Amino acid sequence: MTIASNPPIFLPLEGLTRDQKLEVREWLDRELVEVSPQDWHFEVLAEREKQISSGEMELIPLEQFARELEADLP
Repeated sequence: MTIASNPPIFLPLEGLTRDQKLEVREWLDRELVEVSPQDWHFEVLAEREKQISSGEMELIPLEQFARELEADLP
C-alpha cells in the first residue's frame, strides 16, 4: 500500500500476517485516539453557528452540495 504524500510512503501491508495487520490497526487506533481538536476548531464552529443563527449563512442538504460541487468540476 502506498500513502499519498510527498515523498510517498510505502507500507508493505500485503506481506503482513493477519496478526501483524491487527497490531498495526491497534497501533493506529491508539494514535488516532490521542488526536484532539485544537482551540481554533471551536472558534470556527462558534462563528459558523453565529452566521447560521443570523441568517448570514444557511445549511444545504448534502445531496445538493454534492450536485453543486459536481457542476463546478471540469
